[in-house]
Amino acid sequence: MMTTNASTSTTPTSSIRRRGKRLSEEQRQNLKTLMTDVQNSVDNPASEESIAQLKTTVKTAFSDRTITQPEFQSIVQAVTTVTTSAGVTNPELRVIFYDLQDIAETSRYPRTNDVLTGTNSNDTLWTGLGNDILTGTSAAGMGEVDRLIGGGGKDTFVLGTSTQMFYDDGNVNTIGLNDYATVIDFNLKKDTIQLKGNSNDYVLAAPPPGLGLTGTGIYYTTGQNSATPELVGVVSGVAIADFSTGFTFV
Repeated sequence: MMTTNASTSTTPTSSIRRRGKRLSEEQRQNLKTLMTDVQNSVDNPASEESIAQLKTTVKTAFSDRTITQPEFQSIVQAVTTVTTSAGVTNPELRVIFYDLQDIAETSRYPRTNDVLTGTNSNDTLWTGLGNDILTGTSAAGMGEVDRLIGGGGKDTFVLGTSTQMFYDDGNVNTIGLNDYATVIDFNLKKDTIQLKGNSNDYVLAAPPPGLGLTGTGIYYTTGQNSATPELVGVVSGVAIADFSTGFTFV
């Protein structure tokens, strides 16, 4: 399993701050809110160790009353470790990563435009504040359930390329509940979902009931999948009526 945020290795590692060398009251409040929301979201006792690690990471970052970029990245990594092992729901996950976005914004976190690609197993990707491109899989996405979180900026979520549709289980008799990408924080006014083919190849409908998700499901319905549509993605918490806004086809 991969849980990661975008690299900022080309940016100086000096303290990131709103003003001066000390954390502002807003930053401190944002950190407190993050910890509260994470704690309230956890319903899995097995996550106690990861919660303890997150608390240690935040305490260490806060100890000198500054937050450096490496320290912020460590907080993001600790948060993703918790959320992938603790039974956190997608709405709860969206709140938690908005908390991280608030921390990044009040700390003047660099707005780099990043390209982030996951592995061939389950991934949670978060890219920060820039205009980013997120691809959850390094292969075809078969057998993967990925969670993509763009953060701030105008982000592109790649669910297919000109040569490959991702998250197709290859079985025309199943809807594909074991391989799909969930876009956690999609903003219909500025973000884009990239799909292979054209809009006539897909339909938008409610997510499959068995997943317990709300929002909009993206189903491939062309060719052999015309009888049993193939789920390729879920836009969490957002109702989308058609493909006129928020999509691009290649």
